[in-house]
Amino acid sequence: MYIWSNSEGAISLLYSRPLFIFFIVVLFALFITILMQNKKQLVTGLHVITIAIISLFISGLILFLEGIIVDDLNLSGDTISTYMFLIIVALCLINSVTYSFKNRKL
Repeated sequence: MYIWSNSEGAISLLYSRPLFIFFIVVLFALFITILMQNKKQLVTGLHVITIAIISLFISGLILFLEGIIVDDLNLSGDTISTYMFLIIVALCLINSVTYSFKNRKL
């Protein structure tokens, strides 16, 4: 199910942006949780890696399928979805690096 505008020539999937926003909110909440935890382990490394892999896989799949639909209809792509995907990739990397530095054993 998709919606497109003939005047702009752009297509956006009906449910793609809310999913991207959901993943951004979840990853940002994970980042805040990583920063706020002290000695109590609220988040483990397995949680961080699992959430990062799932969010990267699903958002990448959504972006790929949106590209296929855009190509089939001979329209231009949605740049906002691409930027949201790049934000998700950046948040996954930041969460992984922050967790590894915060829980490093000296």
